[in-house]
Amino acid sequence: PTRANPMLRSLVGSEMCIRDRISGKGLFIGIDFICNGDFLLPDAKLATKLINSLRLKGILLSTDGPFNNVIKIKPPLVFNQDNVDFVCNEINGFLIHENKK
Repeated sequence: PTRANPMLRSLVGSEMCIRDRISGKGLFIGIDFICNGDFLLPDAKLATKLINSLRLKGILLSTDGPFNNVIKIKPPLVFNQDNVDFVCNEINGFLIHENKK
């Protein structure tokens, strides 16, 4: 599944809550959440809300970093393209919903 990173990177320009970079290799990916586009203001609250929301949909993510504002995506080896699309779409849907609040 090589589409995960480009799909997630497409969120960077459209969301003020995601830092201008998504880090990682392969499917081990980190997404850095920030407050209102301010790179110096980590948003641990939004990161925690995202992982808890997606947990209810069967997607297990975790937070990391000194401020717990980085979402870690560490899928199992049996992760296929449908799974990539599902996770990316759920993250996108969550962010769209949060931006409407």
